[in-house]
Amino acid sequence: MGHATRPTRDDAVNTSPVRLPVRRPGGAARAFSIGVAAACLAALPASCGNVSGGISDAIPAGCAWRTIANRETLNVAYPDADATYWGTGYRLGPGERLVLRGEFPGARYFSFVTYDDVGTPVDSRADRQVEPDPGSANPFRPGAPPATAVGRNYRVELSADALPGDGGEAIAIRAPGSTAKPVTGSILYRVYVPDDPGSPSGGAALPSVSLVRADGNEHPVPTCERPGTNPDVVRLIEENGPATDRPAPPAPVFIRPTTTANLFANPDNVYVATLLAYRPGVVVVLRGLAPTFPDTRAGASPALATDVRYWSFCTNEWRKPYPVTDCAADFEIPLDAGGNYTFVVSTPEDRPSNATVDHGVAWLDWGDTGTDVLLLARQMLASSGFPGAAARLEPGEPAIPAMGAWAPRGVYCERAVFEGGGAAACGL
Repeated sequence: MGHATRPTRDDAVNTSPVRLPVRRPGGAARAFSIGVAAACLAALPASCGNVSGGISDAIPAGCAWRTIANRETLNVAYPDADATYWGTGYRLGPGERLVLRGEFPGARYFSFVTYDDVGTPVDSRADRQVEPDPGSANPFRPGAPPATAVGRNYRVELSADALPGDGGEAIAIRAPGSTAKPVTGSILYRVYVPDDPGSPSGGAALPSVSLVRADGNEHPVPTCERPGTNPDVVRLIEENGPATDRPAPPAPVFIRPTTTANLFANPDNVYVATLLAYRPGVVVVLRGLAPTFPDTRAGASPALATDVRYWSFCTNEWRKPYPVTDCAADFEIPLDAGGNYTFVVSTPEDRPSNATVDHGVAWLDWGDTGTDVLLLARQMLASSGFPGAAARLEPGEPAIPAMGAWAPRGVYCERAVFEGGGAAACGL
């Protein structure tokens, strides 16, 4: 309940464009780009019904949180399968601002991030940075009282007058040096690992949105009744997403990506990644030391001091529009007595008989064998004292040796070899 747990169970945007070196046999390192975040959906001005009073001029969709991104509804840009993303675009004139009111969700993590109209992050508020209303408490801060003892309400503003990174009540929407009028952009609301898996929003309604005009009059913006997919997003990614024509390296090598542009990145996530190529009868085996985390599904507080707030592995198709195939979140991953994980990535047909939770092995579905797999390892909000933090890597730096025992180590291995002796027989 009150401690960081090691999970025993088996089983999606910060995916900013990045470049990973790929080493060909006998050749020099090459680079390939990955990622277009699911948040591009937020800025598209598709109609959700007009609203009187000119609100549709400020909120192009006419209602708030028009689009939802997840594996089931809009599976693009590598979403984590244990997260949900809602987006809203805006166009604010001089003196105008947006006010968001909500209830802290029952979840591992939530955040707000604002972006300019080309997808560069402007400002953000992670859950622990959001100030509660008077008489309420923020459950993402240490020492918060029980949910039944106090309110859980908050209010944040989006303002062109706020300065990015100042941590105040208002979230900035104007990048430093920008003089554009009106200010256009988008905001993304993320929720990871809700306490109730049946409630993607963590048991709370989506934050209400109001437009405050320059004269101080406040106009509520209705929440879209059915947030859903957006075909314009797929078109945008198909036209503008980075190429996926680089092959996988001969062996899995995890590297921290090097950012080449900031398309809707989540500042709270850091990745290491590799590409995998399908071989019939061959599986990918991974080993590494697992970070500690607050198991909120088991009742732990998200404010618990641990190595990271959240970590996961996901298989993704290395093609546009970059869909996720399968994910395993920290609380779903079995560990051995030393706190190490073992993963097998394969097709269902090639899955070894001992790649099960009963044998202490997590399994990820390879997915479409007609394309390479992009395997992402996420770390969220790593502790400053965590020696295995991916954030300690320089962009482009391999995880080994810098991350120590926490670096994922991977090999290709014949299925029969793994069945005969597990990861040790495969050299891990």
